[in-house]
Amino acid sequence: MYRVYIHSDSKHLVQLLNQLGYPLTESEIHKRVQHIRAAGGEVFIAEYHGAVVGCINAILDVRLAEGVVGEIVSLVVDSNHRGLGLGKGLIEVAENWLSASTEKIRIRANAIRTESHGFYLELGYEEFKTQKVFIKKL
Repeated sequence: MYRVYIHSDSKHLVQLLNQLGYPLTESEIHKRVQHIRAAGGEVFIAEYHGAVVGCINAILDVRLAEGVVGEIVSLVVDSNHRGLGLGKGLIEVAENWLSASTEKIRIRANAIRTESHGFYLELGYEEFKTQKVFIKKL
């Protein structure tokens, strides 16, 4: 079953995002979801036998050169529940939600997560470019 995030999901997302290397608190997650929604995005949850086992974040990115592009980020399925089609289901939910606002969806995958690259290719995504990401803390 797939649905939108509710506040009580934050405790489950702590564990899921930690599997990706993001040690966050429940409060941080809930605040981020509020910001995501305020910016026009949404967070979706995957449940399996009543347990929260996955999540995905869909956002709209608007740029001068590219226009409006949907973006799928923060996809994670619990390591004990992979291979059941839950990741594909989350992608489909996010794609359907984004399709109301854009005709193009982008997914960025960390270079070290090579297993995810094949997953996205199987779902019809094409590798577009390689780039470096620069961050400055303010």
